[in-house]
Amino acid sequence: MPTARWSPRLPRGGGGGPVYRAIADALEADIRAGRLAAGDPLPTQRDLAARLGVNFTTVTRAYGEARRRGLLAARVGSGTFVAPAASAQAPNADARRTDPDDASDVDLSVNAPPAPAWMADALRDTLARLAGGADPTLARRMLTYQTRRDDALGGARDAGIAWLHARGLDADASRVAVTAGAQHALALLFATLARPGDTVLVEALRYPGLDGPAAAAGVKLVGVAMDDEGLRPDALDAACKRHGAAALFCVPTLQNPTTAVMSLGRRRAVLDVARRRRLRVVEDDICGPLLVGGATPLAALAPDLVTYVGSLSKCIAPGLRTAFVLAPNAEDARRLDAAVRASVLMLSPLPLAVAATWIADGTAARAVADISREAAARGTAARRVFGESHVDAPAGSLHAWLRLPPTWTLAAFVAQAQQQGVRLAPADYYVAPDGEARAEPVPNAVRLTLGAVADRARLERALATLAAILAQPTAQRASSP
Repeated sequence: MPTARWSPRLPRGGGGGPVYRAIADALEADIRAGRLAAGDPLPTQRDLAARLGVNFTTVTRAYGEARRRGLLAARVGSGTFVAPAASAQAPNADARRTDPDDASDVDLSVNAPPAPAWMADALRDTLARLAGGADPTLARRMLTYQTRRDDALGGARDAGIAWLHARGLDADASRVAVTAGAQHALALLFATLARPGDTVLVEALRYPGLDGPAAAAGVKLVGVAMDDEGLRPDALDAACKRHGAAALFCVPTLQNPTTAVMSLGRRRAVLDVARRRRLRVVEDDICGPLLVGGATPLAALAPDLVTYVGSLSKCIAPGLRTAFVLAPNAEDARRLDAAVRASVLMLSPLPLAVAATWIADGTAARAVADISREAAARGTAARRVFGESHVDAPAGSLHAWLRLPPTWTLAAFVAQAQQQGVRLAPADYYVAPDGEARAEPVPNAVRLTLGAVADRARLERALATLAAILAQPTAQRASSP
């Protein structure tokens, strides 16, 4: 077949997974089957998107995933080609991709905290202490099923109370549930706070991880318009009136993707609307502890109305898979506990034991402080590279919101960045699937994650690459693949 006209063989019905990944899988299959050879040119992203009937961003993500696997090579101004066969097989390919001196192939689309250098040793020490009998019940809990409410949790619920108290929340054991990370908590809250067919409100630019749980629960997501402080109270009121929504899921502090932080006045105005409209509120505060200077959680202002989700994934380590949910009342917490048991039967005791130990002995507080300082330094670097007026990066935020000049389209900038080895998350990836906000223009902006690249110097080189792309005169720009 003419390789420039390559089209992926996608599973019928979508195969149940993301389309971008299916495209990358099909490309890999064709390379391994010999239908594509090293050096073969591939269709431009625009051509392939039109051919498949998908949006440009989907193909951009697919090509980015294929690059991560070592399947593609981009030549500035020439297009995208199948990489030499050795690049996908060479044993040192991963080492090249993680070389701190290599400014290429930097993924700024995945949000994760920059792990402090001391944390690996702290984990080894904690595991050794736990194995040595620091928690005499741990082995028993690890080696058998524990289905009673507290047996499997050890001290995790008490640790959750301490974590929530540190956020200024009046928590007690009857209102605290423990889940396997914030994503698990959000999925269970869709199922326990709404019924199939209900409407749930989200920010117009929302965390895309809400879509799957919402679909599984059979609820409809509707986006609510935002401004520089995040969710607009007037738009929330109008959406409640129009849709009769069951709940609101929102991120008041370091909103994903815009980094917006609601003022205290804005928080009170949002809660006033919710109370008047009898709207349940879910507050996702997974990055809140990192914000330098802090912000009052919604749950501290309206504990009877707000279900609070706090997680260790962004503040300490994603692999701990531990989140704490503070429900407005004991009955909601019991329903959430039952949903945890129905979904996973029991939480894994080992990460819970590590999390509880670290919260109790101060390791968690040390990690939050160090990660917040490092994130603040990286935010300062982003503002220095792009200019204060072009990028939002509050001190402590793990991501930044870069506004593009009108001389750049979103699709062209993302494609040019990918050609030069930097992967980004464009604004259109975050647009809520429905609602009046869909009628508003998609912001000409991208989210840049600041923490996932372990080496700060390598991150700064990637930011400089993006700044150089933005500065390119129109006449000198390479054509987008």
